[in-house]
Amino acid sequence: MKPNLASLAGLVVAAAGYAAAPAHAADAADSAAKSTYLKERADCEAGRTAEDRATCLKEAGAAQQERKRNQLDNTGSARQNAIERCNLVAPRDKSDCLARIEGPNKPNQTTTTSGSVAGGGIIRETTTTTTGQPTVIIIPGTPAASAPR
Repeated sequence: MKPNLASLAGLVVAAAGYAAAPAHAADAADSAAKSTYLKERADCEAGRTAEDRATCLKEAGAAQQERKRNQLDNTGSARQNAIERCNLVAPRDKSDCLARIEGPNKPNQTTTTSGSVAGGGIIRETTTTTTGQPTVIIIPGTPAASAPR
C-alpha cells in the first residue's frame, strides 16, 4: 500500500501548527507582562502611585519576576483577603477583626477609620463596650481604708 503523500504532508503541517501554538501564546504572555511592567515603571517615575519612587520601582520589579514565574495572583478581592486574615485570629478576637473590615456587627461595637493609603496607611479601630459586675481586688497587707475624721 502506498502512503498518501498529501495526507502525510497535512499531518506534518498540522503537527507543526500545534507545536507552534504554545510558543506563540507564551510570546503573547511575555509581551503583555513586559507591557504591564513598563506601565508600572512609568507610573513610578511620574509619581502616580502612593509609594515613594524607590519602593515603587522595587515593587514593580518584584511583580515582574513573579509574573515570569507565573506566581503573581491578583484574582482575589481585598475584602476576601482581609476575611482570610481574620480567620487566623484567635476566636475571641475574630468578631472585632471582622468589624474593622465590614463595620460593626454587634450593637455594642463602634468602628472608626483614620489615615489614608497615600499618608502611609488606613487605621481602623473597633471598640466593643461590655458591661458586667465590677471586680474587686483586695491586695493582702494593705491597710483598710478608713473613713475621714
